[in-house]
Amino acid sequence: MDNNFLDDDSKCVVLCAGKGMRLRPHSETIPKVLLPVNGEPILSHVVDYWSKYTDDFVFVVGYEKEKVIDFAQKLPVKTEFVEQKELNGIADALTYIEDLVNDKFLVVLGDCYMDGEFEIPEGIQQGIGVIKAKDEDEIKQNYSVQIKGDAVDKVVEKPSHIVNDLCGMGLYLFQKKVFDYIPMTPPSDLDNNVEITDVIQTMADHGEEIKPLHFDGEYINVNTPRDLKNAHEYEGSEIR
Repeated sequence: MDNNFLDDDSKCVVLCAGKGMRLRPHSETIPKVLLPVNGEPILSHVVDYWSKYTDDFVFVVGYEKEKVIDFAQKLPVKTEFVEQKELNGIADALTYIEDLVNDKFLVVLGDCYMDGEFEIPEGIQQGIGVIKAKDEDEIKQNYSVQIKGDAVDKVVEKPSHIVNDLCGMGLYLFQKKVFDYIPMTPPSDLDNNVEITDVIQTMADHGEEIKPLHFDGEYINVNTPRDLKNAHEYEGSEIR
């Protein structure tokens, strides 16, 4: 993946506020982003992967924030921190970082373990990560993506009906105009929060071009003990 899809002042926002309830008992005393995978906290792998493209990071913290901040400050990148007061999803988390980012910025999940590369469309300004799902359950637990032409046409959070094998990932490339669409998007029936997928759908419905960033490689969103076990056992586990 070439880093020319970012601007010189682009930052990477890493979402680290979650409690990791589905990872109990592993995350009872350790924030899930600090759970070790092959000897290093997940967050270390995340930062290592994205530091190939920017050395400027903003961490959205919450649960056990002091531990996350203490660890992140020791990483070899520029760091800023903001606290998400209540855990109301990704769209809410973005409202806390509006004043910290420049016109184009990345948003990634602090618990996503990846080994592989993205296919970056030429001239991309906004986009979302997309991967071919291993099975339908993977899509149902995340979000589905439909593409029309060379742009994202429809995204559905935790869909009940599967129309293709494309699963959305925890990677988002935004311009600051995304902040205009968050208050325009109604809360989801799923949890009464504004879902980032619904924000993206609002953007697409208003003519914003959202490109798919296809990923080729291993991707594990570490949400459950099984996910953590899979990350440990992945043979190509060292992030390149």
